[in-house]
Amino acid sequence: MLFHLLRALGVNERVSFHYQGARFRLFDTTLTHLMFFHASRWHGALDLRFLRKLLRPGDTIVDIGANIGSHAIPLAKSLGETTQVYAFEPHPRVFAQLQANAALNRLPNLHLYNLALGAHAGEVAFTDVRSDDYNRVAPVGAGALMAPMTPLDCFEPLATTPIDLLKVDVEGYELFVLRGAEATLTRTRFIFLEANAFNAGEYGSSVQALADYLRARGWILYRVVSSERLQRLPEAPVVDEWENWLAVRSEDALRERLTGQGVAILSDDE
Repeated sequence: MLFHLLRALGVNERVSFHYQGARFRLFDTTLTHLMFFHASRWHGALDLRFLRKLLRPGDTIVDIGANIGSHAIPLAKSLGETTQVYAFEPHPRVFAQLQANAALNRLPNLHLYNLALGAHAGEVAFTDVRSDDYNRVAPVGAGALMAPMTPLDCFEPLATTPIDLLKVDVEGYELFVLRGAEATLTRTRFIFLEANAFNAGEYGSSVQALADYLRARGWILYRVVSSERLQRLPEAPVVDEWENWLAVRSEDALRERLTGQGVAILSDDE
């Protein structure tokens, strides 16, 4: 009721609320609604619970598909100024909301870029659904707006930087982002990414192709079942809708990070 009243009065964007230790504007977007009404129960809050166990102060984090900052802002704030967070959001309206949320929190270690990442440089067609902030690269190649795109390997501020966490949530476009990050992946410790079976299919890809691409480059894959449980991904993963995966270079490095954090690491048949 409160939100609907504020929206009817046209003042909801002047209001801020606390979420995961940070402040956010009360925008009329799907993601903001989840953060405001379901602050501890929706999947993004569970993501953060796990990522805070995995990450350490001083890490470098790259958030591709940052949206309004639901992950980048709380992580930049809770991990402190020695942690550097690079957040990419290509949609101009959503990026403006990301900027507004970042400004509330005054984070010198958070770096924002209004840019799409993919396999090639140039421009890419993007959707523009005003009632939903889950806009994405237009699967049919013709969108409501054009957004600048670059491969992550060509992004100069990160040209030689070791990356502790690469987070990729781009509504089925993940494989194309990774194809533009071949060199970057060689100096990346962990990848946290969404595997979305339906959306990947709209780009002519699949979750199997995503798993095969990473495994061919030496990555070990786990399902993030919950913030307390990882399970080794089978060779032929079945994803009903979507799920989060964690890709690691070294099981030893993973166990070192998660020792004492209350996270069970299971084989694919447990």
